[in-house]
Amino acid sequence: MSLHTDTVPVARESAGRHAAPAAGAAPRRDLPAALAVWLTNHDFPDVQSRGLDGVTPLMLAALHGDDPVVAALLDAGARIDALDDEGNHALWHACIGGAPAPILRLVGAGIEIDHANDHDITCLMQAAASGRVEVMRLLLSLGASEGLYAPDGRSAFDMAADRGFELLRTARRLGEGRRAASAAGSQIADPEPPAIAADVFADKAA
Repeated sequence: MSLHTDTVPVARESAGRHAAPAAGAAPRRDLPAALAVWLTNHDFPDVQSRGLDGVTPLMLAALHGDDPVVAALLDAGARIDALDDEGNHALWHACIGGAPAPILRLVGAGIEIDHANDHDITCLMQAAASGRVEVMRLLLSLGASEGLYAPDGRSAFDMAADRGFELLRTARRLGEGRRAASAAGSQIADPEPPAIAADVFADKAA
């Protein structure tokens, strides 16, 4: 099954960094005080605003694993379908962060679990390629499809296998390097005694 779909990206805007609110600005009256303070501290004028690379408050809270803020943002009307400049939504950022609670909350709120970004990579593939087995297991338990393929023809399981082989190769190289260093160290620590020329004994005998 190809990843190429007719999904239309939504809620994408300029990635320009919004100016920080003025120092000492009063908390927003239409938001809980704690959420208003969080937004101000992260230079977001409102729940729909965007920061660097098109990241929204919901994406940032999900990335940091801050589930209470994720819940407050959803309650305040933050768009769950907003995409950053790479076509990633909040679930992608939650999966990078790795905390289960925001992942569960976003999926429960109806976010598209099999959404593919501008590179045709899903959250499950991202977790697989980065070796996050626990995130893979969670996404699969929540209904993520294992039958999607990236443009290079690999599925999430293929990516996980490649990642495993890469780790094995790295571990093997590290092991060989340590053994070589250990062998070199032992040769330096225990040098062979210098050879004594045979004519020395002959001179003494004479």
